[in-house]
Amino acid sequence: MDQGIINELFKNITANNDQTAFKAFYNHFFIKLLRFSFSLTRSKEVAEEITNDVFMHCWQKRQSLTDIKNPQVYLFVVAKNKAIDHMRKQATTRQVAITADDKLEISFDSDPEQLMISAEMIRKMEYTIEQLPPKCKMVYILVKQYGLRYKEVATVLNLSVKTVENQLAIAMKRLTTAVNFTLEKA
Repeated sequence: MDQGIINELFKNITANNDQTAFKAFYNHFFIKLLRFSFSLTRSKEVAEEITNDVFMHCWQKRQSLTDIKNPQVYLFVVAKNKAIDHMRKQATTRQVAITADDKLEISFDSDPEQLMISAEMIRKMEYTIEQLPPKCKMVYILVKQYGLRYKEVATVLNLSVKTVENQLAIAMKRLTTAVNFTLEKA
């Protein structure tokens, strides 16, 4: 879905209380926000809760969101803030255990050999991404997995565009090194 359609859906939601537009908006962004929230919290249940809270927030505050120029960036900022709030509460109350064992399922439609090669490569890349410093990891996820522009990532993470560029370069260098090492071994 291109930016123009997203903006039009958001306009229909905020100006016209259009539930059909909200459903399309929700369906388009749900998985993206879920994965983003999961990357911050490392818990599938917490990520689902945060993602649903983001959409609930958007629906409840829809009439006050008419000035939002980029709904996608707005969603990621709200999700990030809700994840940070959750982690702060967790740090002070120690009631919720975040585990790295929760996994989002990824499916592939391919032949068995390709699946095996792809699965091994993906595991290596996921491991490398997990080992990145937090800021570097978030920049990589937002740019490469969610397709945000550097300026949008800078807005979401409250960084300069130059910092986004530098952090992405670090992430890409580490991933390239990990992939080259894997290919040389094969």
